[in-house]
Amino acid sequence: MRHNIKSMDYKSIRNNILTFLIFTGCLSLLKLTSAYVVKKTISSNKDKIQIIKHRVNNRVINNQWPKKIGFKDNDYSISYTRDEKLDRYVQKLLKRYRSDYSSIIVIDNNTGNILSAVGYDKSERAMANHLAFSTTHPSASLFKIITSATLLGQGKINNKTSFSYRGRGTTLYRYQLKRKRDRWTRIQTLENAFAHSNNVIFGKAAISRITGPGIYQMASKFGFNKRLMGGMNLSASTFKMPTDQYHLAELATGFNKQTLISPVHAAVLSSIVANDGVLKNPRLIKDIHNEQGKAIWKNNTATTQVLSGSVSAQLKKMMELVVKKGTARSVNRGLRRKMRKNLKIGGKTGSITGGIPYGKRDWLTLFAMPKEGFEDKGISIAVMNINVKKWYVKSSFLAKKVIEYYFKEIKPMVKKLSRENSPVKKTPILTTVI
Repeated sequence: MRHNIKSMDYKSIRNNILTFLIFTGCLSLLKLTSAYVVKKTISSNKDKIQIIKHRVNNRVINNQWPKKIGFKDNDYSISYTRDEKLDRYVQKLLKRYRSDYSSIIVIDNNTGNILSAVGYDKSERAMANHLAFSTTHPSASLFKIITSATLLGQGKINNKTSFSYRGRGTTLYRYQLKRKRDRWTRIQTLENAFAHSNNVIFGKAAISRITGPGIYQMASKFGFNKRLMGGMNLSASTFKMPTDQYHLAELATGFNKQTLISPVHAAVLSSIVANDGVLKNPRLIKDIHNEQGKAIWKNNTATTQVLSGSVSAQLKKMMELVVKKGTARSVNRGLRRKMRKNLKIGGKTGSITGGIPYGKRDWLTLFAMPKEGFEDKGISIAVMNINVKKWYVKSSFLAKKVIEYYFKEIKPMVKKLSRENSPVKKTPILTTVI
């Protein structure tokens, strides 16, 4: 009897253990299956979003702006940041003046939204939006913005610091970089060298005060060698590590064809300065919604503090001097008087032959914003003209036309500022003489 009881207890215990193990195994399998399904769903959603963004990207580059994209019998709505009215005006502007190749970018400094991204190809007599997003263009003297930020960021000099140079400021020979003074030596402040794009002063300052890793790090902060946009296949702008002292001078001045940039990134350079040293990554696609109206992807603007407030303020003054009396002075002189009075405009020009498509590039990046006392940060504009055989229109002229149109038709804040600044007219009191 005892033997039977022990046998029954043993069998019962064995069955309970087997039941427990089976239950535990099924539970683990269920968890693994659920995790796999969730992971597979997340992966498929990511793949779906990537495919939709890729299709939108291809359409935009080919001068189309689809409001819906189909994927597996479903339609997905696309929201853009561009201002259609401004975009049409920019297209009209490029068609009218017809450089061999042109591109104009307009960015809202407050949000990082791209309001217009247009390209034009004269040989095809058609719009060529791929020019706006391609990084096959030498940056030329636009890179002096990064070099200036590196110099000012060390805290040892400011925009009023004087430097000596020999020869023409537009050249960069090895003898000009030597520390030698003679009767042909001239003196110029850093801000005036920036305004007139003096290669010699920036080359000498780079050799004596900047290291290769230092300027490379600053270029990275400004967005070089990084992807700047979500939703669009904007290739990274290229900046290489200097190999020797003369190479450092070439890179710091923009006197080379190795540093490459896109027109979109060129506009971002001015936007950083206008935003007091904050980089707001540009965006062209806001979000993607499914047929039920639910957002399956949102393109939130990323922000990064690139420069300190003091460095940004000095750099802003230097860029304003470029427009006041430097290489972009035609922007200020041709602007309407009321706009010149109420707007703060600063920029940087660049000129170099090379790149793809081949030709002489006429660059201008600038910001235009209301003067002190107004919260709006305005806009940043990049204009790139590529001239193969002869000049058709200056980048400064096109930038001026965009500024005038934007602040008159798109955001007429100049009128508001004028009303706020104008004195209140007092109504005369009529008296009756008896």
